[in-house]
Amino acid sequence: MKKSIYYSIIAILAVVTFAFKPISGDTSCDSKALKKEGITSLDPFYYSSSKVSTITYDYRAQRKEIEVPLFKGEKYKMVFNKKGLPKDVIVEVYDKDKDHNGRTPIFTSEGKDGNIISFEPEKSKKMYVNYIVPASKGTDETGCLVFVLGYQLTFIKKTDADSAE
Repeated sequence: MKKSIYYSIIAILAVVTFAFKPISGDTSCDSKALKKEGITSLDPFYYSSSKVSTITYDYRAQRKEIEVPLFKGEKYKMVFNKKGLPKDVIVEVYDKDKDHNGRTPIFTSEGKDGNIISFEPEKSKKMYVNYIVPASKGTDETGCLVFVLGYQLTFIKKTDADSAE
């Protein structure tokens, strides 16, 4: 009797586990290819880091924030690859986090065409990237947005010998 109850519980757990298993990974989101494409857009900057954000559209609009620390005195380039998204997401860059009053918007992707958007900040300091996700009607949709950060070595100067090559 105990064995049959034990096996019944295992069978029920297996059925429930596979029936409600979330879909792992969206087929339209090839994060490796999107990241590689973002890195290619960095030229002449060097690749520093990247962040793949899974965007899930909901019945209400959302805001996601990422903190990006930048070293003072260096030049940076931010590349946002939005090809993995079913709907457009607005990218905004601020000087302070969302909890501070009087924060200043430094960049917005609103009104810019294309799926690959880049931004070169004038000053290097801690910045906050916001993704404004619009509301979705009907079924939940998911996608991914790839953020790639590049830097330029400001302390290395090109010499005449480098230019001749």
